[in-house]
Amino acid sequence: MKIGMRTQSFEVLVAAILLAATAYGQTDPAPPATAPPALSDTASSSYERRDSFPNINIYLPEGEASLRVRRLIRNALFETQIDYKFASGDIRTFLRYKYYARNYTYRIGIFDTIEFPDLGEESKVEFERVRGGLLLIGIPRDYNTRYFVLLQDDRLTFGDLTEVDNKKNNIYTKIAYQFGTKFDERMNSIVGESRGRITPVLTAFRDIGPEKTGLAVALTQSARFATGDYKYTKFEAEALRRFDVTTRTFIFSRLHVGAFFGYEELEDRTGPEIEHYSVPRYEMFRLGGRDALTSIRTNEFTQGLQEIHMRNEFFFPIFRNRDIKTGPLHWNTLYGITYLGLGTVGFKTDQLTKTRDAVVDAGLGIEAAISVRDFEILLGVLYAHTVAAPCDRDPVTNERVPDGRCLTGSKWAISARTIR
Repeated sequence: MKIGMRTQSFEVLVAAILLAATAYGQTDPAPPATAPPALSDTASSSYERRDSFPNINIYLPEGEASLRVRRLIRNALFETQIDYKFASGDIRTFLRYKYYARNYTYRIGIFDTIEFPDLGEESKVEFERVRGGLLLIGIPRDYNTRYFVLLQDDRLTFGDLTEVDNKKNNIYTKIAYQFGTKFDERMNSIVGESRGRITPVLTAFRDIGPEKTGLAVALTQSARFATGDYKYTKFEAEALRRFDVTTRTFIFSRLHVGAFFGYEELEDRTGPEIEHYSVPRYEMFRLGGRDALTSIRTNEFTQGLQEIHMRNEFFFPIFRNRDIKTGPLHWNTLYGITYLGLGTVGFKTDQLTKTRDAVVDAGLGIEAAISVRDFEILLGVLYAHTVAAPCDRDPVTNERVPDGRCLTGSKWAISARTIR
């Protein structure tokens, strides 16, 4: 079954790439005799040249690549996105249509994601698949302030037919508010579509809003409506602030808070605690990964219903506004980075106040702006190690408990994204 699904995922990948190539390579129809109408106010203020060309994002050591192709035709933006994880065969495909009206925008999107266990991971789950569609309405009040309303339906299927969440639907709505730049992918995933976001290693968005501040707040309600099988309320918020230390050095601080309410505890379920709630696993908050604490790996011990974490990144220039050539590469800017993160996650609110469950990690890295012909590449590299983290140990031998919770570790994270 697993080999067959990986073959199917490869076929889906090939078909999606052909669709993207066709969309990118097609020529516009001949212009009409009269000039076309100008873009609406919303489109003209939101659309930039960066949306005209394909964007490529590469993530290591995960071995994942993402391709986005966009085409603007008058007031409508068509987008295809393909994410592929070479090591495990995970694939995510997205098709989006976004229309710019005069005072609002709306986006219609469909997606199909298939995820397999990572190589070397002991898991009985052959694959997990989530398919669905969404309608996202955005109402910009000015350049820095936006409101959103989302309606989405997710369909869950698993390779293990006995999985309790197999063939279930998650129908939910979301209302959200965003202040700051509209190009911050992390905040965009909070107020709108949570999948398919670009996840760079570092906080690489310089223009973050007035007074160097950004904010995103969202309230999600899942209901047993029509074919819906879940019921919960989800609150999520994130604040971003840039502090200038000197004229050339600065700190990015990012604070994230999340909590679930109105969910049900399912007493008839056995196994890990993460399976005991009426919330699908993919919706739960994650303490580890590029979005949170870099040194922590994602597993059943690093996910939960309540979560808080903070990232701090200190940027200091090694060189700026230079043209250092190495082969076809032109190195324009290079920053050194020191990183400090702290946070905690759990299934009950009181777990967030227990210091023994808190995680602290630190690291070093670089961020570089590189030019290759007409493309600009933003390269981020970070090595992070846990300074303090919970780890279950035998009280007598002080050895790690097999299959117990242990969040200590180290990890490299590398991302390269094109900007054109």
